[in-house]
Amino acid sequence: MKHYARTFEKILHERLKKKPQFIQTILGPRQVGKTSGVLNVLEKNFNSKDYEYLSAEDDIFDADWFLTQVQKAAQNKKKIIVFDEIQKVEQWSELVKRAWDSQKRQKNLMHWVLLGSSSLKLSQGLNESLAGRFEIISVPHWSFKESKKFGLNLNQYIHQGGYPASYSLIKEPARFKKYMLESIFETVVSLDIFRYITIKKPALFKQTFMLACQYPAQEISYNKLLGQLQDAGNVDQVKHYLDLFSQAFLMRQIFKFSKSPLSRVSSPKIISCAPVFTSLFMRRELTPEEKGRVFESIVGNRLCESFDSVHYWREGHDEIDFVIEFENEIYAIEVKSQIKKIPKFKTFKAKYKQAKFCLIDFENYEEFDQDPFAFITRYAI
Repeated sequence: MKHYARTFEKILHERLKKKPQFIQTILGPRQVGKTSGVLNVLEKNFNSKDYEYLSAEDDIFDADWFLTQVQKAAQNKKKIIVFDEIQKVEQWSELVKRAWDSQKRQKNLMHWVLLGSSSLKLSQGLNESLAGRFEIISVPHWSFKESKKFGLNLNQYIHQGGYPASYSLIKEPARFKKYMLESIFETVVSLDIFRYITIKKPALFKQTFMLACQYPAQEISYNKLLGQLQDAGNVDQVKHYLDLFSQAFLMRQIFKFSKSPLSRVSSPKIISCAPVFTSLFMRRELTPEEKGRVFESIVGNRLCESFDSVHYWREGHDEIDFVIEFENEIYAIEVKSQIKKIPKFKTFKAKYKQAKFCLIDFENYEEFDQDPFAFITRYAI
């Protein structure tokens, strides 16, 4: 199968060409090309004598195995060491910290690249032991721009987008659904989350995700979600579960825009990281309104990948789909299936006079998808 280079590969290559400064950590969901992308960067741009690729894929590995591999790489004067499935090494974050600090003191620092299928576990380890020593290179689900390489149109991407391995099954709906449920959803939940996090109510956890996916780009209260779950739970559990979905790169929560530091107490707007999850758990054809919501979620996801500060805004019956802040500017983003007059922007403008407005619809989405930053700065008025 032809390899399609992803954006993160260029970023990794550029950093590996420079003098080692930080541990490069590749984070993202399962089945989006993290390992194949790293291997492509190594094989395409570096001599095989200069790097060591190691994987703890088959079992749980201990400290002796890890330290032996690091020692061998140093003796063989490797410039790059890559640990795949690093989360399967016992106490991996502490071991990496010791080895990195030791090499730095001895001034024989290699480039380090860490990745694994459980980005949730990696994220926890980074925060526990490796503060100040790492950079994150994010590898999100496949965008529409990338999925077009497999022949998908925008309508197909709205219904089935996110995981390229599934694209060959789109013309076989039953097989496609079975693959997504068994090889993606169940695998992510069972191996990435249940394996490392104690979940007291696994059934409630799964139900929460499946239900939240049915509200793409919608502001929804925790109590409303809780009221529709079949298993008994509480608001704190629902909040915790949604946070875990975010850490596992399955879902995003964005909160109401406000200059107040208390804005996160608002009900979140749910953004699925892969559009396929909505149609998968709806168990029926999407209505035009639902399709529009998924499209809005796709736009929101791309904004979150491109900007640090993404919110929504609502006051009474007036609402702005997304609000972003960067370079001391405020941008109000409206997402529509077709161009319409949007008088509600006047309310937002009256409150934030410096704000600029930008419209994204089916017609201009491809241009937006190519470079969200350039699109917004070019067309916002």
